[in-house]
Amino acid sequence: MSVISIYLHIPWCLELCPYCDFNTRAARKWPEERYAKALLAELRQRMQQSPFAGSSVGTIFMGGGTPSLFAPQTISMLLDGIRETGSVVENAEITLETNPGSIDLDRLRGFRQAGINRLSLGVQTFTPHLLRALGRQHSVDDSRTALRDARSASFTNLSLDLIHAIPGQTAAELQADLDEALSFGPDHISAYSLTYEPGTPLTRDLERGRVQRLGNEEEAEMFETIRKVLPPAGLMAYEISNFARPGFEARHNQAYWRGNPYIGLGAGAHSYRPGKAAENSFGRRWMNLREPAEYMESVEGTGLAEDESEELTRQQAMGEVCWLALREGRGLDTRNFQSRYGEPTLEAYPHIPELCEQGMLEWSDDWLRLTPQGLLAADDIFASFF
Repeated sequence: MSVISIYLHIPWCLELCPYCDFNTRAARKWPEERYAKALLAELRQRMQQSPFAGSSVGTIFMGGGTPSLFAPQTISMLLDGIRETGSVVENAEITLETNPGSIDLDRLRGFRQAGINRLSLGVQTFTPHLLRALGRQHSVDDSRTALRDARSASFTNLSLDLIHAIPGQTAAELQADLDEALSFGPDHISAYSLTYEPGTPLTRDLERGRVQRLGNEEEAEMFETIRKVLPPAGLMAYEISNFARPGFEARHNQAYWRGNPYIGLGAGAHSYRPGKAAENSFGRRWMNLREPAEYMESVEGTGLAEDESEELTRQQAMGEVCWLALREGRGLDTRNFQSRYGEPTLEAYPHIPELCEQGMLEWSDDWLRLTPQGLLAADDIFASFF
């Protein structure tokens, strides 16, 4: 029996962050019950289709937006509906994204009782002026309280997000963020560099000279600091931006990186079905309608809300396998690549030896990995596989 992952997108936030380009909507009220019913109706339809029919569910991730705005009772209803639709494995990883300002101890206890067993907390920084620079609505004290309350609510798998390379951030402020994050004993930290996505308020401010981006050298030094500080504290780098205690790696994200099938439910959610190279099929992905109202209306009418789709070519599929695998610390299994596509990795990508000579990639047995130097040029290396 195959194992799949399920992502549920809950698009509402109380306020929109200026750097975010996700499919989100600012609101004080939202059609919670109607939207939750639409999520489950879409799931029932998808679970009748190949390759999802008859599959077990290994990971569930509720993201957004701010999923913790939904009541614990609604989260419980969603998880019960998933269990009724398909088999959920005994040790399934079930994650809820949360913002520090949207939760309290009672609410966290409700989420834990509903079946959430992994909490991802969007701290971003413990430095007040940097929180303001990011347009975050929560305070540093909100983050501290949420982290303590998460443990009080019996969450034994706790992840927090940090952002670095924020305009105006210093090396000392990054170090202070890391020190405070570690003081709470998290099981996982995602440490992302701030990105300037087209069309976001942050990028418009950058283009108009209202904010100044940190230089490449400063950003690289912060990246290296993170990779030096977290592993000695027990959080090992298992992906470019993700660190975990052994056994606490984000299995849902690993499913994405390893090309496993997943269903994305909700407005603007993405899904993926792997192909079979032997049958000249290389995978299909699709995206739902982005507007929540249109999404709900479509699902209520047809059971689905698919808006765009793409059949991957062989070249696309091979390139994606390479760059996603190279994101992980373990790297690309070249034996698996050859078995999957009937072509040795070096024949498909003859530039690999040159990247090795430049110190960007290294071989270990049959695995190909980024070197520490290659990590700093990862985006350019990934682009070379397409």
